[in-house]
Amino acid sequence: RDRSPSRGLGDVYKRQPKAVLASRGMSYLDITGVFFAYTFEANVNVDVPDYSIPATMGHELSHLRGYMREDEANFLGYLCCRESSHPDLRYSAAMLAFTHATNQLYRQDPEAAQEIFDGMEEGVRRDRAYNSAYWERFEGRLSEVSRTVNNTYLQANSQEDGVQSYGRMVDLLLADQRQKLSLIHISEPTRRTPIS
Repeated sequence: RDRSPSRGLGDVYKRQPKAVLASRGMSYLDITGVFFAYTFEANVNVDVPDYSIPATMGHELSHLRGYMREDEANFLGYLCCRESSHPDLRYSAAMLAFTHATNQLYRQDPEAAQEIFDGMEEGVRRDRAYNSAYWERFEGRLSEVSRTVNNTYLQANSQEDGVQSYGRMVDLLLADQRQKLSLIHISEPTRRTPIS
């Protein structure tokens, strides 16, 4: 029996994502995954840091279910991994959410973001450093052109924020957190102070 993390994730969607043979080439294009509508396949770059692969799989498989907006696909990939019993999938979800949330925070309040970065556990710090070093190798004209093409494609498909729409999953993360907090609040018994 296959016990790999991707096996459990694919079961949720009834289709398995495909590893791309030319994954290194996808990295040069700044692409972690792609949904091919003509073949109805979720394709994943498997050359990237391991921890990011499950969330990418969930993202691309979300497109198979009809969620075409990038923020929604990111969020659904996050949810699917977060709810998994497999610790690698949960870690992938946490890192996806952490990355997008801290990127947003850094734009608004760099000092607060730095405080969070300073408090990270060593393993998380190491994974983030490896991820940054990995992607720095591929920065160049090719990745810039690819981002521009993707940005134009997304805008032409009613995602006005273009490539920035991937990070808009933070709005969905916040809404999810607010809903959880409201459910906790509703379920807490009301404490009354006795009248003296």
